[in-house]
Amino acid sequence: MADGREWTADVETLTRSYGREIFARLEGSGPVPFAPSWWDERLMEWSMGNEAVKLQLFRFVDVLPMLHTPEAIVRHLREYFGEARERLPGWLRWGLRRLPSRGILGRLLAALAYRSAERLARKFIAGANLAEALEAVARLRQRSLAFTIDRLGEATITEQEAEQAQADYLELIHGLSRQVNRWKTNDLIDYAPLSLPKKNGEEDREVPRVNVSVKLSALYSQFDPIDPEGTSWAVRRRLRPILHAARERAAFVNIDMEQYAFKDLTLQIFREILEEPDFRDWPNVGIAIQAYLRDTAGDLEELAAWAQRRGTPVTVRLVKGAYWDYETIVAAQMGWPTPVWSQKWQTDANYERLTK
Repeated sequence: MADGREWTADVETLTRSYGREIFARLEGSGPVPFAPSWWDERLMEWSMGNEAVKLQLFRFVDVLPMLHTPEAIVRHLREYFGEARERLPGWLRWGLRRLPSRGILGRLLAALAYRSAERLARKFIAGANLAEALEAVARLRQRSLAFTIDRLGEATITEQEAEQAQADYLELIHGLSRQVNRWKTNDLIDYAPLSLPKKNGEEDREVPRVNVSVKLSALYSQFDPIDPEGTSWAVRRRLRPILHAARERAAFVNIDMEQYAFKDLTLQIFREILEEPDFRDWPNVGIAIQAYLRDTAGDLEELAAWAQRRGTPVTVRLVKGAYWDYETIVAAQMGWPTPVWSQKWQTDANYERLTK
């Protein structure tokens, strides 16, 4: 029988072989030159090669569904890309500076920006409403792919916006569950290879079909680590109906991890609400943990110990992290130690360590 080192070497060899085959097939499946998708790829390549432009582009795409007038679209274009003005092509700098936000030219600029961003956003955003989201997840399911769905938008700054965020999450859970739970079973994604024990001794391998990711900061306009107790109370008040709805509809809720300043408070709220009697024995909930943070290993150890004390497992969604630019800029401006790994290979190595 082969020892562990030989088995690991075989897996590594197969992984490299499959990876080369995947990339070889991708090279021959690109879009037709000068077609809309071809221009989209050129735009993506250009923006990804410029950190400042990339950051502002994704910020703009993130808030686009919330912008309902040409004036708002043009204003956000100028605010976001103004910070990266020197990195933009000359014609684009001229357009942002000279073209008005109102009138025919303003509407034309807004329409062009919206259409371009919309094509780009479709690579990452399921849709602008529940109906479009359902179409997107249906296409994924046809390919035997599961999903988690999030709500995009700008930071919550009023309690009215926080209430709307709660209503949007509830709509996602109820609306998706009504449709998705009626779809034909797909054994590949509807059942897990590992089972969880039920209280009656049976095994539970069924995976919730609806998976919704929730940003806790969206549920309270004054989300602030300076007031952990007050913030936790306010967030849990709006989070409870979401968790109740998910439990009733057999849906899964994943708590998103946001910027580093919110990490400890997010973990605190996650633990506190899952220790409440209504949720203590509920396993269909999880939290994202970011591998690009230097202190993630300690957080994982504490989370595992807490889950053992709770008596019911939770899911950890291990991700690389999406706020690297923000974290490095803030740390440099404030003179603080950088909380993230400075090189991508360090994040990759940490990710592999954490999976073990």
